[in-house]
Amino acid sequence: MGNWWAFNKPTGKVSLYRSDYEICYQWSALDKLTQCQLKAGAKVVIGNGQSAQCSDYLSYPVSAVQQVYIEDSNELMLDCEQFDGVFKWQ
Repeated sequence: MGNWWAFNKPTGKVSLYRSDYEICYQWSALDKLTQCQLKAGAKVVIGNGQSAQCSDYLSYPVSAVQQVYIEDSNELMLDCEQFDGVFKWQ
């Protein structure tokens, strides 16, 4: 599991989610979701996302969306569930 998390389950357009959380396509296909509970006493850092340079043609500016950083997330999570993305076109 990674160190960067969101407070809420993603909704809406994938492209907007990528922009809000500065997630380059090279880093994640955004086709998996993991939902967990934090162990009591876990320490986290909360703050806005920084900019990301994905390629010569794609970059994301600093975002106001709050993200959660969890050091050693593998050891601090309980009751994790895995979900797969599915196509839903609008």
